Amino acid sequence: MTNQAIGHSHAKIILMGEHGVVYGQPAIALPVPKIDLNVRIIEKENGIYINSKYFIGNLNNVPNDLLGIKNLIDSTLSKLHKEDASFEMIIDSSIPSERGMGSSAATSVAIVKALFHYFNVNIDKELLLDLSNVEETITHGNPSGLDTATAGSDNPVWFIRNETLNEINFNLNAVLVIADSGIKGRTDIAINYVKQQLNNNKEDTMKSIKHIGDLVTRAKFDIENNNPIELGKLMTENQKELKKLKVSNDKIDELVEIANRNGSLGTKLTGSGLGGCIIALARNINEAQSIENALLKAGALDTWIQPFE
Repeated sequence: MTNQAIGHSHAKIILMGEHGVVYGQPAIALPVPKIDLNVRIIEKENGIYINSKYFIGNLNNVPNDLLGIKNLIDSTLSKLHKEDASFEMIIDSSIPSERGMGSSAATSVAIVKALFHYFNVNIDKELLLDLSNVEETITHGNPSGLDTATAGSDNPVWFIRNETLNEINFNLNAVLVIADSGIKGRTDIAINYVKQQLNNNKEDTMKSIKHIGDLVTRAKFDIENNNPIELGKLMTENQKELKKLKVSNDKIDELVEIANRNGSLGTKLTGSGLGGCIIALARNINEAQSIENALLKAGALDTWIQPFE
């Protein structure tokens, strides 16, 4: 055991494939190292003490919405045979919650990493993801595993539900601008919107879903072969299909249009929709900054620029 240890993780965004992925189509998710989360554990007597922006106090007294975190810590300590451990856990996150950026998954990944580091035990990726999904199962019910896999990865992830996750070879000379609409995403409502459309107009809705899957497949080629202009066009097409599925809204549409008018190669919502964030693809840092400034003037709550390196 060390006197202190740190576990690190980061945000994620879905580049393309939202909602199609629910119906067996592929999706591509990207790690966003610029928006990170750190968990620090320091030696302390008499129990486990949590220090975060959502709760400060003994682990046994966490509110109901943090019970997933408690169960994760308990499960990880059981795996390590350290059920009687005492320490302080400090969670410092720059990832906004309820914006489709994988905040809870990143927290889980960092906690597991920090605990294994604290007790000087190595952990492989498979066990890291298995343990991290303990919290996700409580928080989200039936997680796909995409969030935790991306939070624990340094590369883009290719994902098809109920199949093995694969990392994508990354070769893209471009910059991503992420902008927070200021509206919380509503995953449950957005998924039900699409489900209702399938019930009412199965042919057209399934056509949109399958088209999204085709766009994602083509996007994988462009990411691996440094085709940012073509990727931008695919992102724009993806956004059109998401609008057809009624998971965009007026604020998202406004920010998408402003980004496109200010030099974006392609812009779309990211995540479940009905709020959350948009992403815009820029050729370089200078153009990304122009897009960022325009989005902030239009009322974006916050923005981040993530170079692809």
